[in-house]
Amino acid sequence: MKTTNWPILMLLALFTLACHGSRSAPEMASDNINTFTGADAKMASEEEYRQSASGGESPQALPEKKIIRTANMRMEVKDFKKAQQEIAALVLRMEAEVISEEIQQYGEMLENRMVLKVKPERFDSMLNSLEQLATYVDFRSVNAEDVTRQYIDLETRLSSKRAVVERYRELLKQAKNVEEVLAVEENLRKVVEEIESIEGQLQYLSRQVDYSTINLTFYEKTDQPLLRRSFMNRIGEGFTRGWYLLKDLAVGLVSIWPILLILVLGVWWWVRRRRKH
Repeated sequence: MKTTNWPILMLLALFTLACHGSRSAPEMASDNINTFTGADAKMASEEEYRQSASGGESPQALPEKKIIRTANMRMEVKDFKKAQQEIAALVLRMEAEVISEEIQQYGEMLENRMVLKVKPERFDSMLNSLEQLATYVDFRSVNAEDVTRQYIDLETRLSSKRAVVERYRELLKQAKNVEEVLAVEENLRKVVEEIESIEGQLQYLSRQVDYSTINLTFYEKTDQPLLRRSFMNRIGEGFTRGWYLLKDLAVGLVSIWPILLILVLGVWWWVRRRRKH
């Protein structure tokens, strides 16, 4: 049976400590310092990039700002159907996107709640165009969130994790037995999962930055019912009302059980007497 390759295991253990932010690990492995020289240089360069991005001495190195813009608007319209058509045409003209739409009726008010996505450069123009469709604007608010630092941190972490994966793969090639292979593969799997999580966060942020969000609610007030129910809806409502009527009838019969009992006994007595005669 082969003995464990202790230098490889020591390298793996020290490397794992280094990945978790331990500054003393390289000092403990002075004989193997050359193995991590390239990684230390890369981490140092990434730290310089982080400092420059967060307001260092090199303004030309500052990245493009990442801003998430969100608007909330509620307004009253004169003609609900016409407003729907005009908003649909506006979405098409602005190359926007309807994420969700929910129409509800509350008594004499018909309301539509929409979530729209639009390019940031057309955000203000679309808001102004929507406002022109209103007879009255209940409220309008705009929020801008700067996620530049968060975006840079995620990109830096992603770059570092990818470098870690490459170094783990090099260690995997140097493994001499099954125990070393399993140890390296387990650490590699954890880093790959972290990379996938970071990539998902970056994709979400990119989507939020690339498309601004407009939460729009518009409504119409009227004395007439605005939504016409379809034939199938009316059939369904008929079945529902019939079911409730049947349940009410059952409850009523249970409530008058003494009278029903007297009637049953009376009928039984009359039938029995008739048979005797």
